[in-house]
Amino acid sequence: MTVDELTPQEIAAALAARRELGPEYEHEIAAALADKMQRRIDSELLARTGAADPSDTPRRREESEVADAVTARWTALGSLAAGTAVTIGCSGPGSTPVVVPIAWAGIMVINIAVNVGRRRRRNR
Repeated sequence: MTVDELTPQEIAAALAARRELGPEYEHEIAAALADKMQRRIDSELLARTGAADPSDTPRRREESEVADAVTARWTALGSLAAGTAVTIGCSGPGSTPVVVPIAWAGIMVINIAVNVGRRRRRNR
C-alpha cells in the first residue's frame, strides 16, 4: 500500500477489522492506521515545502525561531539588569559620570550583535 492509498475506505476497513478482531487487537490496528496517516502527512508536508530531508521541515524552523526568541528575551533582561546595576553603582557621589554612557553603549553593542545574528539565521 502506498501513502496515497489512505482513503476513507481504508479507514473504514481498519474500523471493521477492529470490530471483527475484537478489542485485544485495537492497539495494533490504531498504531498501523496512525503510522499510515503520519506518512501521508509527512509526504504532503515535504511536497508543499519542497524540503529534501526532515531537517528542513517547518517544525525544525519553528524550534529554532523559539530558541532565538528565548535568546533575545534573556539578552534583553540581562541588558536591563546590567544597565541598572551600572547606573545605580555609578550614580553615587565621587563616581565618574562617563562610565554610565560607556557601559550603556557596550550593552547596546551586545544587543545589536545578538539581533543581527538572529536575522542572519532567520534569512538562511
